[in-house]
Amino acid sequence: MTVRERCSVRTTSTGELIVVSGASTGIGAATARELASRGYHVLAGVRRDADADAIRAKCIEPVMLDITIGEHIEALAARIADDPQERALRAVINNAGIEINAPIEVLPLDTWRQQFEVNLFGHIRVIQALLPALRKSRGRVVNISSVGAVATLPIYGAYPGSKAAFESASDALRREVAPQGIQVVIIQSGGVKTPMAAKSGPLSLKLSQGMSKEHTRLYGALISSTVSFQSSFLRRAMTADQAAKKITKIVTTKRPRTRYSLGTDAAFTLPMARFLPARLMDRVVPR
Repeated sequence: MTVRERCSVRTTSTGELIVVSGASTGIGAATARELASRGYHVLAGVRRDADADAIRAKCIEPVMLDITIGEHIEALAARIADDPQERALRAVINNAGIEINAPIEVLPLDTWRQQFEVNLFGHIRVIQALLPALRKSRGRVVNISSVGAVATLPIYGAYPGSKAAFESASDALRREVAPQGIQVVIIQSGGVKTPMAAKSGPLSLKLSQGMSKEHTRLYGALISSTVSFQSSFLRRAMTADQAAKKITKIVTTKRPRTRYSLGTDAAFTLPMARFLPARLMDRVVPR
C-alpha cells in the first residue's frame, strides 16, 4: 500500500493536501509530522533522497523541492493538480530558508543574493505556481518569517533583510487575494532549536576568520559577543516540536490573524520594536 493510499483514511481532518517546504529537518519536519498526525496529507519538500527516506511516513509524502529550481516547483503543481483522490490544497507553508550572518561590510554580495534567492524569490515562485489550486480550494498561504525582520541584531543583516522583504510581499499578497477567498498569514518566529539555528553562530565565526586585520579590529568583538548571546539564548529556546504545534494550530484555525509571533523572545521583542523610538532600539537591541 502506498503513502497516498494510506492517507485516504480520514482521521481528524478531511485528508486535504498541505505543502510544507524545507521539511528535511527542524520546524518543517516537525510541522509535517504534526499535520500528518491530524490526518492531513502532507507534501513535504526535501532536497535529497536521504531526507525523503527520513521524513516518509503515513500521510507524509516527500517531494523533491529545491525552491530555487523551477522544474521542482512545476512538478509540485502538477502533483497537486493530478491528485488521484482530487483532494483540495488546504495550505502552503513556506518554511524553507538559509541563514548566513556577517557584518554588512564583509558579507560577500553573492551570499546576499543566495539568501534572497531562497528566502524571498523561491517562495514567490512557489506561491505563483500554487495560487490557482489555492483559489479553487479557498486555501491559505502561511509564510514563516523572523522577529529579526522587525528587530535586527548587528551582523544579522542579510537573513532578516530577506525576511523583511518577504513580509512586505506577504502584505501585498494578502490584500490582492483576499477577494478571491485566499488567506495569507505571517508567522514571525523567534529563537527555535533547529539545525539551521545551531549552525548559524559557528558559520559566522568561521566567516570572521577570513576577515582582514582591519575588519577584525572593527567587528571581531561584535561578532563574538552577538554569537555568544544567540548561542546562549538558543539553549533556552522552544523546540521544533513545540513550534510545530503552534504552527499547526495557526494553519488549521478557522479565522486566523494576519500575523503571529512564535516564541517568548518574539512575543517580547515585537511590541517593543513597535512602540520604542528607533534610537532607543539602537541601544537596546545590541544588548
